[in-house]
Parts: sequence; C-alpha cells; structure tokens
Amino acid sequence: MQHKYLVPLLILVSLLTINPRINGWNEASRMALTQSLVEHHELTIDQSTFKGTGDKLFINGQFYSDKPTMPSFLAALVYLPLYHLGLELSYSWNLAYYLIIFFVIKGLWIFSVLAFHQVQTLLGVEGRRRLYNTLIFALASQTFTWSSTFNNHSIAASTLMLGFSYFLIGKNVSRHRNNLLAGFFFGLSAAVDIPTGLFFLGFAYLLLRSSSPKTVKLGFIAAGLLPLGFHFIINYQIGGTILPLQFVREYLYFEGSQWTDGVRANSPLSFLKYMFLSMLGPQGFLWYTPLLLFLVPIMIKQSGKGRPFYEETRAIGIASLLLMLTYFTLTQNYGGWGYGIRWFVPLIPLLYVFLFDIESVLQSIWQKRLFVGLVGYSFVIAVIGLINPWSNADLHSLPVLANLKQLFQFIF
Repeated sequence: MQHKYLVPLLILVSLLTINPRINGWNEASRMALTQSLVEHHELTIDQSTFKGTGDKLFINGQFYSDKPTMPSFLAALVYLPLYHLGLELSYSWNLAYYLIIFFVIKGLWIFSVLAFHQVQTLLGVEGRRRLYNTLIFALASQTFTWSSTFNNHSIAASTLMLGFSYFLIGKNVSRHRNNLLAGFFFGLSAAVDIPTGLFFLGFAYLLLRSSSPKTVKLGFIAAGLLPLGFHFIINYQIGGTILPLQFVREYLYFEGSQWTDGVRANSPLSFLKYMFLSMLGPQGFLWYTPLLLFLVPIMIKQSGKGRPFYEETRAIGIASLLLMLTYFTLTQNYGGWGYGIRWFVPLIPLLYVFLFDIESVLQSIWQKRLFVGLVGYSFVIAVIGLINPWSNADLHSLPVLANLKQLFQFIF
C-alpha cells in the first residue's frame, strides 16, 4: 500500500469501527454533561437522560459528572448542531453518539496516526518501514481499541502524539508556531486526563533549559495553560477546588454511591501486588501491549547521552514511569470495567515511537519471527477489543473472553 492511501484507509477504518451506544457509567457520565451543556445550558446533570450513572458527584444538592469536563465540552461542539438538526443522544444505538465519536475521538486518532507517520520521518525512518511502523501503531495497539468509544484516554493519547510531533518539528522549523501547537496539545492532554500533565511538565522543562528564545519558551507554556486553565476554571466553578473532584470525599456521599472510600494510597504490600497484577494480571498491560518487550529496551538504549533524541526519550520514559506509579499508588480497581488497563492507553503512542529503531534489535531469525508474531497477536487483541472496550466483567474476568462471549451472545 502506498502512503497516499493512508488517509482514505484511516477514514474507512474509522467509519467501520465505532461502537455507538452507551456501554456503562463512564460513557453515560460524559454524555450526561454533554447533553446538559447543549440542551439545558448547565453543568449539573440532573435533567439528563443519563443522570442514573453511578459516576457522579453530589454537590450542594445537585449531581455533576465526576469526570474532567473538557472531553464533554469537545463532544458538545459536535452535539450542538446535531441536536438542532433533530439528532438526540439516548442509551440505544445512536447516530448522534456515532458522529460525536467520529468527529472527536476518531478525528483525533486519525491526526495522531498521521503525526506518528511524520515523527517516523523526523527520526530517520523512510520507505516501507515507515509505513509498516505507522500501520502497526494504528491497528496493532490499544489506541485502536479505545478509539471506538468515547473516553478521555483516547483523546489524551492522540493529543500527546500531536504535541510530541510538533515539539520535534519545532526544533528545526517555525519554532514559534510549532512550539505553540506543541504546548497547546500537551496542555489539552493534561486537561482531559490529568496525570498526563507529567508530559507537559517534562517537555516544558526540556524547552526551558534549551537555547530557544524566551518567546518560544513562554509561548509553549502559555499555549498549554489555555486548555488547562479552562479545565481549572470549570472545575473550581463546580466544586470550589482545582484538585480532581474525586479527592473531595464528601462529594461522593449520596444514596447508592459506590465510591464513598474516595482516593486513598495503597500500603507497600498492596502497592507491590497491585503493580504486578496491573502488568500481568487478567487486565495486565503487558498482555495487551506485548510489543513493549521490544520497545522498552529500545527506549532505554535511546536514552543514552549522545543519542540524537536522548533528552526527549528521557522525558517520555520518566513521565511514563511516574504516571504508572501514580496509578499503582492511588487506585485499586485496575481501571474498572475495561479492556486492559485503560489508564495506560495515553502512553502507547509515545512508546510505539521507538519502532523507529526496531531493526537494530531484529538481528536473528527468531527475533524477527517473534516480532512479527507479537504484531499479529497485538492486532488480534486490538480487534477483539473493538467488540466492547468497556468489557463486561460479569461475563468473564478476562476481558478478551468477556468480549468474545458478548459477541457470541449478540450473534446467536
């Protein structure tokens, strides 16, 4: 396949891989705010069709979504004209929801794949290898699975990829404009998925200690603070704090709430057990992203001082590690109902970037066969995930089997 067919392929794949129905509390919570913004011009979700979601907060006698608001605001931009054209959100298979996913989630996913393609060029990959690497990222990773439904992790993954691509371009071309875009997309990622703010901080640090003009540095930071500032303003308006609202335990106290424990830190023993199971348990990150067996060693090698992009590699590695440690420390439910550990999906694009050096580790025939096998396995795993990224744990504790069982029930 030639490079010129990449965009049509991505659009076609996007149109065919959307799951346009509300699968659970998480999606319902986000669409509750989207619907409230458009139909009722308010932040409360009391009048929404989806007010029955359990992912909500009770503040001053009213219910609010417990999610970062930015994804719902992005969805509202698409839903506004649809609503006035007579297309309304509902729990059933839904055209309005399909179009929201296509224009927000899939649109950003397509641009992130094109950004990945550009980054491979910037890192010296050409010809078929560049195309192969791009297709591996696009179709054989969890970013493909999670692009089929509305969620903040997919948005964060796509915007991190876009931010990184503009950061690399800005090192040599149109530094002011590209670093503004880089800062904006890193900031947008942080606004939709707060822990990914670690990448905004990491790349801001790289830029601040570089020889770039002061205007470039200030522009990057200011552009990133635009979406973050919007998030903080809305967050404060709802709950009177810029901290994630789940940190305020009294907001979780309402009849039927399952989240009254609030956010708490794991004990050292629980931390170790939770970390191990997060990587190798039923939803373990490595089972769903096995190419890390090749990519992490490459990343470590590329972090060595003197490598062309060692500073960016270190920023990616440190931010990824800190993000994972944050979840290992402060969460207990492995991402809830989900196909793999959904919290780690934003890391995947920047980790897959290291495919640019894959040929350096494919020296023997068995290494090449293992790599091809893991690519095939990753593609199959990603496609099975499309059945339902919010895997129903009541069907089976293994998300892969839960999805296959759900598919079997749907067919028969």
